[in-house]
Amino acid sequence: MISILPESNYAAIMTETVEPYLDSRREEMDMPLSTGGTLHAEVYEQPDATRAVVILHGYTESAEKFREMTWYFLNEKFNVYAIDHRGHGKSVRKISDTSITHVDAFSDYLRDLEEFMSGVVLPRTEHLPRVLYAHSMGGAIGGMTLMNHPEYFARAVLTAPMIAPSSAPLPRWAGKLAADFMCAIGKREDRAFIGKNEPFETSCATSRVRFDYYECKRIDNAHLQNCSPTYGWVQEAIGVTKVLLDPAKDKQITTPLLLCQASLDKTVCLPEQKQFVAQVPGAKLSVYPAKHEIYMSTNDVMEKYVPEVIEFLRG
Repeated sequence: MISILPESNYAAIMTETVEPYLDSRREEMDMPLSTGGTLHAEVYEQPDATRAVVILHGYTESAEKFREMTWYFLNEKFNVYAIDHRGHGKSVRKISDTSITHVDAFSDYLRDLEEFMSGVVLPRTEHLPRVLYAHSMGGAIGGMTLMNHPEYFARAVLTAPMIAPSSAPLPRWAGKLAADFMCAIGKREDRAFIGKNEPFETSCATSRVRFDYYECKRIDNAHLQNCSPTYGWVQEAIGVTKVLLDPAKDKQITTPLLLCQASLDKTVCLPEQKQFVAQVPGAKLSVYPAKHEIYMSTNDVMEKYVPEVIEFLRG
């Protein structure tokens, strides 16, 4: 039985137990990329592992935000390979302002993952089944990778994946029109809107203690302070929907897949997630009473979510 960290003394347990254990296991690496710069990764390996999981974080996040999930995976005998996507965390950034998130093309994320898989994960996991745990933007990257590389993963969980990003309060066509126009006039790398440190009440989390714990890290570390996209990032994010909802491409996904949906999600669109599940052969949908960051939920949700994720990936 998986023991979920109690919320009553969450920060103390993370600080005194979880983080020291992870520090003792963690290998941090900066893998050179073919396009220049490096991809930062956190690697956790143990001699008695039975699985290897690759963790892909979402927009404005980092591998560091998934330390609690890493703790659960390690305790369940998974080796963990977590990256900071380009423009995030400690990985290469085209724009020096660490509050801004930019990518020239969404395919850059896919190529980075391919290089990480071939350069690090595959050579280290020849004896282990490999699985994927991918959130939000990472879920979009993961979904496209499953189309192109069925050999990478034995099973996959996409949690609140960005099949279609929400453009609220604007209609989607208006968001696309604005991004396309600004990119066309040479503003591709300009900040699309002013981001700020979001209060808990309007955040994507429902657990106050989990939110507060990571927020303290964000405030103290510049590399964790992404909060705004560029017009180029917005344009690329909107473009993923056409690929991920292409029925022919979805049929190429042969990896057993679980999509975890947050019923209170305002960040990504829920109907498109259901359409994706319907088009991927054998895919399953599990719905949680949570906001976008299901892994930052209160314990009543976590006690269902974490075991379901791990049992599905265990197969």
